[in-house]
Amino acid sequence: MAPSEIPSLTESARAVLRLLASQGPVTRPKLGSMLELSKPTMSAAVSELSALGLVSSRGTERGAIGRTATIYGIGPGAGYVIGIDVGAAQVRAVAYSMDAQPLATVEESIPDGATVDETGAFILAVAKSIPAKVGKAFRTLRSIAVAVPRIVSHSRLGNGQGNGPDAVLHALRRKIDVPIILENNVNCAAIAERHFGAAQGHETFAFLQVGVRVGLGLINEGRLYRGAGGAAGEVGRMPFPWSASEVPFREGLEHYLGSRALVERSRQTWPAEEGTPPNSAKE
Repeated sequence: MAPSEIPSLTESARAVLRLLASQGPVTRPKLGSMLELSKPTMSAAVSELSALGLVSSRGTERGAIGRTATIYGIGPGAGYVIGIDVGAAQVRAVAYSMDAQPLATVEESIPDGATVDETGAFILAVAKSIPAKVGKAFRTLRSIAVAVPRIVSHSRLGNGQGNGPDAVLHALRRKIDVPIILENNVNCAAIAERHFGAAQGHETFAFLQVGVRVGLGLINEGRLYRGAGGAAGEVGRMPFPWSASEVPFREGLEHYLGSRALVERSRQTWPAEEGTPPNSAKE
């Protein structure tokens, strides 16, 4: 799975490729206008990229005066990336084209009580099963990002400590020869929210995730804030309750706000006329 090199490109071709990757499919006239390129330069750049399979036609668009313009997007020759979400009960992987178009999805359940090595094996199996589903057109895997429900300290990864994130990273790097990014799952969710969700256009915000576990992803001036040891946002570890009459305990906030505690409180006060109370957050 070693990635192939992107060939040397002219400056105008690089500018077109960069814009399509960040903006998505755009017509040729709009590309020229956004990049302030002349028609001949624009045509040459698109032809250069098309010949390499780095851009391809995505259809046509009719303009206000009736003329049609070809819509261009990132082509299969640019390759694809894989995002892997490691949850408490399952591993889910999605392959995306370089302009964020979903290509394939794979999900596998994690058995209860699975060890770190067993979980790493599941992650590796899911990652290796994706290329066959993507198809031959998108032949080059560029990178893999893995979101894990753990603290990820980038200053300690790869130092041989053999902890959970470190073991996952080593397992993938031994078998798959592409850049691999390991990050906390809530941090990944915060980044996704900034690019595709409600936080678009906001440079500083906090993303709170409440599930089985509780976590906070912090974006400050457009950059993910991890903290010195990668533990920024680990609010679930805070002592709770915050009351002068009760003794707080470590990770008490997560025990109170987490979905399991929420379901249990709901069951205790569930109205009889509403039928059987739920057994899980999904219900």
